[in-house]
Amino acid sequence: MKNKVIAFDCDGTLVNTYNLIQKTFRIAFKELFPDVLVTDQEFESFFGPSLKETFAKYVDTEEKINYCIERYRYHNQKIMAEMIEIFDGIEEMLETLKEEGFRIMIVSNKVGSAVKRSIELCNIDKYIETIIGYEMIIPKPDPDGIYQAMKMYDVENLVFVGDTTIDMETGVNANVPTIGVTWCKSSKEELTNAGATFVIDKPSELIEIIHNNNNLF
Repeated sequence: MKNKVIAFDCDGTLVNTYNLIQKTFRIAFKELFPDVLVTDQEFESFFGPSLKETFAKYVDTEEKINYCIERYRYHNQKIMAEMIEIFDGIEEMLETLKEEGFRIMIVSNKVGSAVKRSIELCNIDKYIETIIGYEMIIPKPDPDGIYQAMKMYDVENLVFVGDTTIDMETGVNANVPTIGVTWCKSSKEELTNAGATFVIDKPSELIEIIHNNNNLF
């Protein structure tokens, strides 16, 4: 039987880090750029892109960007345990997929060690076989992480699940079926316009899609 692989984004898809990320950015910006007024809309734009892309808008050298990332990660790790949580229905979905023989992995623009800690804190690490993190890939929406996953599992196709338009664009760029989820912040319209093959409002709907569309793999 060939591998049937489902690759998930992590933040906003499996684990609810929205408030964690927003608070971390606010703390980091207060420290790094105390005189810069960042609007709520601007903070919203930080979700999805890599930290390097975000901080490159505010500093102009690689050294300064790396320092900003270092400070962000420091603050993020300090408050992660108290703020991170799992979305309702995620563990049940992962358990069902695992029982049915699907190979479950993560492709994220977050560094792999932080992804690992996130899923451990939410007690879902037992379902995840592989993590492909920021340090291993050209960041999404480049399809590099998806291509690495397909090579790793020796498959010509997989299903990619994510919560942002960047995730949908990644799936389109990799030419794989892509499922957008609305339980974080993106709307069905936004995800559809970005190229989602399917859009779901709750985790159990992913199981239904998998069962009803045998051609996905």
